[in-house]
Amino acid sequence: MLLLAPILCSAESSAGSGSASARVRIAVTVPPVFRVLQVTRTPQGYDYRVWTNMKSVVIGGQEYRFDRVGESTVRVPTAPGDTWVVHGL
Repeated sequence: MLLLAPILCSAESSAGSGSASARVRIAVTVPPVFRVLQVTRTPQGYDYRVWTNMKSVVIGGQEYRFDRVGESTVRVPTAPGDTWVVHGL
């Protein structure tokens, strides 16, 4: 037999603490970025104006370290055709 009357719902509070806690973990992955903004020829080689979010980069076999994220100038004594870049975080 079907009951045609509406089902009554009720909620009651129980005795105990009135607070709840939870842990939420958020992970953000930022890929490494190394962009050459400008190359200027100088008597000592080439000045590269770069933007990076990495701590260091290897250019032409020499490691260059950066103090901060953002724009920096790197002086490289070799020609752009002879230059290769290895980067990591």
